[in-house]
Amino acid sequence: MRLHLGILYLLIGLVIFSCGSLAAAADITVEASLSHLAFPVDQGAMLNISVEGSTDISAIELPEIEGIHFTGRGKSRQLMISGSISSSVTLNYLIQAEQPGIYTIPPIRVTAGGKSAATKPMSFEVTAATAGPGGTAVSPGGSQAAGDVAFIHVSETREHFPGEIVPVTIKAYFRQEYRTDINSLVTLEGDGVVMPQLREKPTQTQEVVNGARYNVLTWQTHLSGIKEGSHPLTFSLEASLLIPQKRSSRSLFGGGGLFDESMMNDPFFDSFFGGHQRKPITVTSPQVVFHVVPLPTENQPSDFSGAIGDFDLKVGADRQEIEIGEPLTLTMTISGSGNFDRVEAPVFPESPDWKTYSPTSTFAGHGNGDTKNFEQAIVARNQTVKEIPALSFSYFDPAKKSYITKTSSPLPVSVRASTAPAPAPAQPAQNMAEPRQPQVASEKATGLEGLVPIHLETGQFQPRIIALWQKSWFIWACGVCITALIAVQLERVRQLKREKYPEREHRRNSKRRLSDDLQKIEQAKAAGDGFTFLALCRTAIQHQLGLHWNMTPTAISLTDLSSRLQPESPLIEIFRTADEAAYGGASPSGDKMRDYLEKLQEALENLS
Repeated sequence: MRLHLGILYLLIGLVIFSCGSLAAAADITVEASLSHLAFPVDQGAMLNISVEGSTDISAIELPEIEGIHFTGRGKSRQLMISGSISSSVTLNYLIQAEQPGIYTIPPIRVTAGGKSAATKPMSFEVTAATAGPGGTAVSPGGSQAAGDVAFIHVSETREHFPGEIVPVTIKAYFRQEYRTDINSLVTLEGDGVVMPQLREKPTQTQEVVNGARYNVLTWQTHLSGIKEGSHPLTFSLEASLLIPQKRSSRSLFGGGGLFDESMMNDPFFDSFFGGHQRKPITVTSPQVVFHVVPLPTENQPSDFSGAIGDFDLKVGADRQEIEIGEPLTLTMTISGSGNFDRVEAPVFPESPDWKTYSPTSTFAGHGNGDTKNFEQAIVARNQTVKEIPALSFSYFDPAKKSYITKTSSPLPVSVRASTAPAPAPAQPAQNMAEPRQPQVASEKATGLEGLVPIHLETGQFQPRIIALWQKSWFIWACGVCITALIAVQLERVRQLKREKYPEREHRRNSKRRLSDDLQKIEQAKAAGDGFTFLALCRTAIQHQLGLHWNMTPTAISLTDLSSRLQPESPLIEIFRTADEAAYGGASPSGDKMRDYLEKLQEALENLS
């Protein structure tokens, strides 16, 4: 057993050393992508700028485009180690347009880690505004089967308003009997709702579901609807099952001695020399419908800026006594929970007694709530001013479903006439700095004080000196290192072959995705669920055309199909019917679903 543990420790150390030696610095790369290449003027799209190679971003040059507004939605960091170390930062921006048209985003230059790179230009289309029809949210039913290897559960949602920050809990369950590697974070598939990229490490717990024990990863995040209507959402992540492979029972060194057959048949060596087979899986959640209703227009305050949540207002000044023309700093603090990106500073009332300047803002997040501080410089113009007027801030409370206006109390202030102090006359220096006295060295010699005493006794003698390269453990270590390097090179050759023939991997992914989507569509048809059937048909079309056109699946719309497919293509008809059903259209009959499924399968299989 000691020999087994020694070999285990040696192998682990060599693997860590090999992985560390392969890590090398590289130049940064910057890529940009849009969640939608076409969207109505009353909605928006998410711009994601991914920076790989460095997480220290010092500058980003956002372009100024007439009629286009960029709103920051935060950033996320990611560190991946898989034979090599790579780090990345993703910057998220909400793009909104003032009027329809075709726009082009020029290259965006990013400076990170002392290096600079730019994205490629992108074009997108903004269409006319569309009314968002309402609907009834449908909650997924059924219970999770005890035999499932893995599944995702998302907390329930209710009706929400555009821009509202909705906290959700995402749990990924994995059976303890299986060894699993997580290949990606949980991603959101759906339109009309955005979710920030998961940045925090998940909480790891254990739960028992239907008598089976699961390892559970939990993320706390939030969703935000960007357009009105009922939006079907699905959450998924990529993982791999590690299935142990049985070794051959035959010994490589023959019978007898240290490596006889009985020792090599020890199950301890199965995990090292037998290896594992990786089986990729996609873990998905049941469909969740996120319902977004419009904000009420009745009793909407004139100073409402779009803030939704629960907030508090506090106003203060840095002092109460000032002179005419002397600036005074007014501090306005808005705290609470909600969409702070739409929180703006309270407007100072117009008055001939005060001169105001533009406010500045800072944001701070806390565990029990967030805070946004505004500082504004104001100047009194005459001595008749006795107080700073009251300020107000309006927001919409989703819990009470009403607008609320918070108003501060007036602040007393005393203003006196300006006094210009006479300049003080220059005074000659009276006292010169005294010269520094040199330190007097101590007359007492330290001698050998503080030194280690001389050893008077001899240590242990060795009978003979053995060179390092002659020692058995060194020979074994070199052999294991050479074996590990050969294994790394073989894996590298396999990766290069995969990169050389990407079309093979593309075809395999396309067929696997199509098979999964068709299976789900068959289940919806058998259950007679027309709404889910059409939504899954629409998702299958987006997946296959996204792989075929090299586009983000969720960015593909009916406009893309009409412009790039033949007019008689059945995919256009099915996609249009699915869009109409998502916004209150009729559900297809059983015969119609059967006809759609046959046309869909034939058309998608012809794509590949």
